[in-house]
Amino acid sequence: MRRLLPESMRDQQGGNSTVSQGRSSYNKKKDEFSKLKLALSLQYIFSPSAGKKIDFEKLEYQYSKKTGRLKYVLDLDTKGVLFSFRANGSIAPTVAGALYLLGRKELPKIGEKKRPRYVVTVLDGVSDLIAQGKTVFCKHVVSADKSLRGNEDVVIMNESGKLLGVGRSVLAGPIMKQFKRGVAVKVREGVNSRNGTIV
Repeated sequence: MRRLLPESMRDQQGGNSTVSQGRSSYNKKKDEFSKLKLALSLQYIFSPSAGKKIDFEKLEYQYSKKTGRLKYVLDLDTKGVLFSFRANGSIAPTVAGALYLLGRKELPKIGEKKRPRYVVTVLDGVSDLIAQGKTVFCKHVVSADKSLRGNEDVVIMNESGKLLGVGRSVLAGPIMKQFKRGVAVKVREGVNSRNGTIV
């Protein structure tokens, strides 16, 4: 014989279901907002075309437990971190995130086609050092966009179009080319510091 729950318990169960649905709806709206924020931020910080090569449906968003703000953007399949959002709104790409920005492709050799403004190109001869996370010095720099400023997040590639790492510019693009000494880019992560492979 089927037993009926007391009315108070039935109300409670229905209330829990409503709360669960409300949370699910809220999380979806939060993710939609994060998706829009990521797309606009990539366009503003890196280039107008930066977000066009990313499938936003294959991303996952993680939020700070204390503040609720967007903190990390992950690959939905691998769960690897692609981008970190700083408190000031800037974005720090990982090596995996740089691959997303580049459309997961190698760039043409230097001189064949203009590279994105956020790419700093270095000599092929220093590829192994930079891939290990070593500092990029001015004497290593082959090209840097004239609009690049100091303290910007950049992607480091060699003349052959291989991704070497990611970091932050210390100098503006034109100055990197003018100087023969000093630090041009502080490397945050090299491809060899992750998996030992130049991709």
